[in-house]
Amino acid sequence: MALFRKLLPFVSAVAAAIAGSSAAVPAQDLDPSWESRNARATPGWFADAKFGIFIHWGVYSVPSFCDTSTYSEWYQHWLDTNAHDGLERRFHAANYGEDFEYREFAPLFRAELFDPAEWADIFRRAGARYVVLTSKHHDGYCLWPSEVASEVRGYAWNSAATGPRRDLVGELSEAVRAAGLDMGLYYSFMEWHSPLYDGDRAAYVERVMFPQIRELVERYRPTVFWPDGEWNHPDSSWRALEIVDWIRANHPDAERLVINDRWGKGLRGRVGDFYTTEYGHHGGHDTFAGRKPFEECRGTAGSFAFNRAEGYDDYISRTAAVRLLIDTVARGGNLLLDVGPTADGRIPLIQVDRLLAIGRWLETYGESIYGTTRAPFTRTPWGNATAKGGTVYLQLYDWPERGWLHVAGLQGSLKRVRWVTGKGPADDPQLEFQWNDRGLGIDLSRALQQGLFPDPHAAVVALDFREPPAVDPRRFPAADGSFVLDAGDAALGPAKDLQVESHDDRAAGGARSNLGYWTTVGDGAAWDGLVVEAGRRYQVWADVAIQPGNEGGTLQVEVGGARVQRKLGEATAGWQAYRSVALGTLTLDEVPEGGATLRVSAAAIPEGKALANLRSIRLLPEAR
Repeated sequence: MALFRKLLPFVSAVAAAIAGSSAAVPAQDLDPSWESRNARATPGWFADAKFGIFIHWGVYSVPSFCDTSTYSEWYQHWLDTNAHDGLERRFHAANYGEDFEYREFAPLFRAELFDPAEWADIFRRAGARYVVLTSKHHDGYCLWPSEVASEVRGYAWNSAATGPRRDLVGELSEAVRAAGLDMGLYYSFMEWHSPLYDGDRAAYVERVMFPQIRELVERYRPTVFWPDGEWNHPDSSWRALEIVDWIRANHPDAERLVINDRWGKGLRGRVGDFYTTEYGHHGGHDTFAGRKPFEECRGTAGSFAFNRAEGYDDYISRTAAVRLLIDTVARGGNLLLDVGPTADGRIPLIQVDRLLAIGRWLETYGESIYGTTRAPFTRTPWGNATAKGGTVYLQLYDWPERGWLHVAGLQGSLKRVRWVTGKGPADDPQLEFQWNDRGLGIDLSRALQQGLFPDPHAAVVALDFREPPAVDPRRFPAADGSFVLDAGDAALGPAKDLQVESHDDRAAGGARSNLGYWTTVGDGAAWDGLVVEAGRRYQVWADVAIQPGNEGGTLQVEVGGARVQRKLGEATAGWQAYRSVALGTLTLDEVPEGGATLRVSAAAIPEGKALANLRSIRLLPEAR
């Protein structure tokens, strides 16, 4: 179960959609006019960039507080809805007074320590290629001199008229470009407490949205335009097609411009130059892998904006940050990693530390990230992979036993295997390799002898083929014949509520996926192409987490005609407290040429409960 589920009794479907839960809004019928807009090829620079910085900064950065399960930039909404058992209201009353209005935070948002050149230098040193700043979040406060924002509300509501009394968008845009990075702008369609938005949405679109978007495009020329807050109303209500056409027609560098997919209710993953995921969630829509580039956005902790309630353990580790980038790129995406500056204009040092850890890693291994394509084969037991031309890059998270790395599924003329050191292919130490019945074997023992110790986050080995290799899509076993099937690689279906979630795992040094929201009997997922041995007996294990009170469901695993079931009679310590459970043993009499399919499903679920979170299925061969 996602951590956000505990919010559902308190917040509207808006909050559920933002959290990426299964309560996301249904897809609307796609206007045929979108087809011509979608036919545009995504500019190549964006797919090659791989790494961008998101910034959530505004009036909400003054209180910078909320329940650690969610986003502090929603502080005003949490107050309005008395969310989280009144946590934010109690905090607000104790620190600011019950009669203190949200708009009174504006003069306290001073940004007196904001140094745009320093920010831009941090982003450059992090190895990012572009930046996206929240020019206006859902509270409507603008980080540029938007006169209409103040006029409509009847009080100063932009950063030039109150608070910093500076054009924050303009200053940061200039500094980011001076550092050699592309600049992008986030813009929220919705606005809380706006008299026009609440009373006459058509007038709001005409008098607020259109003028503000024109100002942002004409004045600041963002290379990335990143709308949000669209999910409650169809694109026609926002006049989205008109906006898209105007931006593309009037942008001074339209060939380089990219826009996301957040243009109306149910359109995520269906329109725009790139598709967006958020904290690993796809917003409840069908998978879009391969149709357009995608971008995963998330913070270094649970909130985008700075949340003072979050402690050290709420932040991802350096290793997790690096592997988050690798795993996102290996799936064919970009990572838009967020920082939440303080109200006085400082980026918290723990966030800077995580960014610079990524930057140091990229200084050595950037060739395995920038300009690459998704992994040429499914996730491996030892890490991940990317590709570029005739080179396949192996990012190693775990050092192989006895120093031999086994890589299955590649076929081609291999020119050399090298240990990536950042010096370039000609200077990288070469490694010995041999082809065998399991595929490619690489001797890493000599790398240790040469002092090439594994990187603490991920070492990289490059396979330079004479031409792009052929790829066998089947799933091959590890050297000991076992299979570890990760939830992140599963194909869902049927899946009324079931979805793939992503959570940080400090023990594993990175983000881990799991199947969650398993509330419907019959919902399941599958892994295809398992090269198992016919006649071999396999033990079946599942890594599961069960919140107390949800125990009692039955998990089923089926491979071919063989099937095992296990009643999950004991809970764990929570939805992210995993333990390994033996489900039984099975034997396949025959294995299809293309490999076997393993399917996991919910055979029984207690009424009103959820089956479990499932992180992986393991097949362990028994000795003959």
